[in-house]
Amino acid sequence: MQNKSIVHSFETIINEGKAKLIIPDPKLYRRPDGKYEPSWAPVFYNPIMKINRDITVTTTKTLLGKRFFFVEPLSGTGIRGIRLALESGGEGIINDVDPIAYYYMRRNIVLNRVEDLVLPMNNEANTLLNNLTFTGIPIDFIDIDPYGSPVPFIDSAFKPLAKHGLIGVTATDTGPLTCSHRNKALRRYWIRCYKVDFEKELGLRILIGNIVARAASQDLALYPVLSYYHQHYYRVMFKAKRGGLESYRVIDNCIGYIQYCPGNLERCYSKEPGETCIRCQKPVVLGPLWICGLSDSDELPSIRRALTEIHGYDRKALEILDHLLMESKILTPYIRYDILFGRAKKNMPKINDLIEKLKSKGYYATRTHFDPRGIKTDAPIEEIINMF
Repeated sequence: MQNKSIVHSFETIINEGKAKLIIPDPKLYRRPDGKYEPSWAPVFYNPIMKINRDITVTTTKTLLGKRFFFVEPLSGTGIRGIRLALESGGEGIINDVDPIAYYYMRRNIVLNRVEDLVLPMNNEANTLLNNLTFTGIPIDFIDIDPYGSPVPFIDSAFKPLAKHGLIGVTATDTGPLTCSHRNKALRRYWIRCYKVDFEKELGLRILIGNIVARAASQDLALYPVLSYYHQHYYRVMFKAKRGGLESYRVIDNCIGYIQYCPGNLERCYSKEPGETCIRCQKPVVLGPLWICGLSDSDELPSIRRALTEIHGYDRKALEILDHLLMESKILTPYIRYDILFGRAKKNMPKINDLIEKLKSKGYYATRTHFDPRGIKTDAPIEEIINMF
């Protein structure tokens, strides 16, 4: 039998975390501008997603303990599952429908000597998850990380999940979620979109709301431990709890609407679409979507500490967690301060000056990871304008 650890001339070995990975040489799959294009390679590996994987490893390590069972139904090269085995105490299944991906997964398992911890499979993702439902094996962590929308796979992930498991979801279809493609947003996420100044946060709230509602239909309550937007994707890590009453409570308390005024940019949350909560003649009503916190401020400090213990962790991942902790204190969507001052026809102050001025007046204010021009604050919009 051919030695799976032999590296061919068109391949290379890279390091990520504690794992080694055989992949097709990225130099062979560059765009005309010189950048590596993962979708052009025979098997998908995206180095930008290292931040995503760093945070996944540290979250599972913090919340699931020393030993847990995971399933990654859309594995590509297998890097996430191998890192879970090497760095956070996981053992489980990595899977991909693509036979080329399956070929690389098997080789990378041998390369990292995790044959006793990680089982490679070559199935369609929904078929694998649905079949696992009938095994009786409780799955502590399921990771849905597709190319595009998670919608085609998410319903199958709820069934085999353990009573108190974790589920990770990535979405790269940011166009529909940020309302750039309204028809797709309506088809995929059941929401009529409108362009707002906080579109990146809107997309995350649409995604979370849709997933939580789908889970509740199967008597599964989901709560975001952490969620964020980075470059071209959204990422959410959910804690799960089974039960009809619990799933009812989460959608009753946390699924609602955002009312938004295009004129004065005021925004607020409401439980029903007809409620009035802002000064606006013709408010835009967005929803249903998630109106509770985007991250768990009680869990974030422990996750952050664990991240610093990961071998070769990305500093950007640490920066994201720091932002999430600061932003978790404010529920209201962020404000694009350049649009706000432009709409009010006022000279625009420096963003840090604006934040310090708000703090001096007793308000909470911080920059947001969603947008370099955005701030999160509990100050009324009218008060912000009056200050300057």
